Amino acid sequence: MKKLFLMLSVFALAACGDDQEDLTPTLPAATESQQQPAGPEPQRLLTVEVGENPMQSEDGGTKTDAATTTETLSGFSMNYEDNKYDFSKTGDTWSTEKWPTSVGHDEKIDFYAYNYGTYIRNGSAPYVSFTQEESAFSQKDLLVATHKQISYNDNAGKVSLLFDHACAAVQFYVYKEESTTYVVKSIVLWKVKNTGEYHYNSRSWSEVSGEAHYTLTDGDITPSSTPELLPCKWMFFIPQDKSAIDIKVTYTKGGGAETTKTLHLTSGTWEAGHQYTVNIKIGK
Repeated sequence: MKKLFLMLSVFALAACGDDQEDLTPTLPAATESQQQPAGPEPQRLLTVEVGENPMQSEDGGTKTDAATTTETLSGFSMNYEDNKYDFSKTGDTWSTEKWPTSVGHDEKIDFYAYNYGTYIRNGSAPYVSFTQEESAFSQKDLLVATHKQISYNDNAGKVSLLFDHACAAVQFYVYKEESTTYVVKSIVLWKVKNTGEYHYNSRSWSEVSGEAHYTLTDGDITPSSTPELLPCKWMFFIPQDKSAIDIKVTYTKGGGAETTKTLHLTSGTWEAGHQYTVNIKIGK
């Protein structure tokens, strides 16, 4: 029995020597179904390149002094269906949240942009419901743009927008015709339609209504024979028949009593994307 014990001990020592083979069992490679799933592809930011069609002046040229431009635009919103994205500018880049996560990278979708008003999806005929401010000194230049049938893969998640001016821009001047001294106390526009719906597909307005009035001055004015720009500077109007608007001017002549006269503009329409000048003449 002692001999057998010795032989077993020697065998055990040999099994633990330096020249032994690695007897650690090798595990089979994980199958594809057992491997950890890859993480979701990171979503790029939804970025925008912005441009704008400049307003047309009365002489057929282009002017930008009245209008919001790409440099002065402070922010805007863009809708894909009922998803609203608010954009702000950092340096030269307009960005917001990530590209819509519910949309496949190859799926073509439509975007509708605006800087004021309320977007209404309205099925396949979206529009912006807009009401102009009721102060002549806080008017809004409504900008609208569309980019249709674009996908995430088209331009690395970047959308190009070319904004149009949806309202007309109007400035008012006052002057006198004769040598008598006049003091203009107030100039008020009456019967201005200031609410409506701008439709993207037709690029036109509907449901234009309202009867707002606007005081164009914030103090007495003593006009000269040279037209003087009124303090309200530029105003923005939803396109409408300007001959339906009344201009009521209250003034004194040669230190006399106040008089109010009602003036009427010539027939025609203030059109979207155009700039106009109105000269108000006091006297004869």
